[in-house]
Amino acid sequence: MERRNLVAQEVIVEQRESWIDLNTIQAKVIFTIVSILLFGAIWELAAKLINNHVILPTPISSFKALYLLIQNKIPLGAAGVGSFESMLLQTLEITAIGFLLSSAVGIPVGYLIGRWRAAEAIIDPWINALYAIPMVALIPLLYFGSGSLIPVSVFDYQGDLLPDVLVSFIMTVFTIIINTYQGVRLVSNSLVEVGKAFGASENQLTRHVVIPAALPDIVAGMRLGLGRALLGAIIAEALLSTNGLGYTMLAFQSILNTPYMVATIMVIAFIGFVLLQTPKLIERRLFKWKETERIKRGGNE
Repeated sequence: MERRNLVAQEVIVEQRESWIDLNTIQAKVIFTIVSILLFGAIWELAAKLINNHVILPTPISSFKALYLLIQNKIPLGAAGVGSFESMLLQTLEITAIGFLLSSAVGIPVGYLIGRWRAAEAIIDPWINALYAIPMVALIPLLYFGSGSLIPVSVFDYQGDLLPDVLVSFIMTVFTIIINTYQGVRLVSNSLVEVGKAFGASENQLTRHVVIPAALPDIVAGMRLGLGRALLGAIIAEALLSTNGLGYTMLAFQSILNTPYMVATIMVIAFIGFVLLQTPKLIERRLFKWKETERIKRGGNE
């Protein structure tokens, strides 16, 4: 009898836990939908109260402008605005190159300062100093100096992308460096000592102990870096370029076509959402053990 009661209690607990998990997923979906609808209602109400599409267009007019923008129906007066495909591809191109360069530089530098105290003492002050400088303040220097310091043909595909790529790179690289540094620094010393006890070389420790243990933090830094790379690309296009989503957004602003400007912002927001959420889903699948470990720690606390 007691055994049956125990089995029944275990079944009830399992059902309750599964229901809680399912309810959490449902709650997230419901709250997301409700928040979107609420935002749309507030937006519509505010637009009606202001009653000036230059200051705040309605959601309907903004989505209509988005449809027309995708169809390459550009309003008159928006000088220099190319096709939707060309502006989208340029922004994605700058984002991708800036992100890849940042990863190629940021991961080794972060590993270096996280693994060796001497490297940290030399490099870390420079990282802290540069990270504290507003990146926008460096844009004129990058624009006027990039052409003479670095051959444009190294990164350039359209004649003027190098300054944009450099802005995206600088906006991203420090995020990747810091996350990699934290991941390497938090690797358990006992793991490293066990590897050394078995005669592992520094190269073997790096490949089989340090990098695997720090990988969740490195991937998290790269995920955040994607968003920073997009932000850098938009800022650079708005200030330096004659194409891309950043330039297009300001071009519509200059002719007071706010619906088209909001439509461009919608495209940027959607790209940012995809760039942040897709790696997040992959990260959760790759590092389920980390989430389980975090839940266990929370339960013990």
